[in-house]
Amino acid sequence: LAQGRVFVQAPVMPTKEEVAKHSTEDDCWVIIGDEAFDCTRYLANHPGGKRIILEYAGKDASHDFDIAHNRKVIKKYGLKFGTVTNMGKVS
Repeated sequence: LAQGRVFVQAPVMPTKEEVAKHSTEDDCWVIIGDEAFDCTRYLANHPGGKRIILEYAGKDASHDFDIAHNRKVIKKYGLKFGTVTNMGKVS
């Protein structure tokens, strides 16, 4: 690094194809809205059980998520406790 300069890495923008690669119980990402979330560590904590999340592993879960939840729960119960990770906006 040059003295006095700060370099910032551009945010990663996963594609739908990249999200689709994360479709197992050991590596579970879902799309909600326009963002991808790694829910792997949250599976065991989901009040409705892990099965429903795994049904959408690697896919867009927005429609069914919105039927059952307010999107604020992602932050309240996942991001805040470190069991859900925002992987970035899907490109």
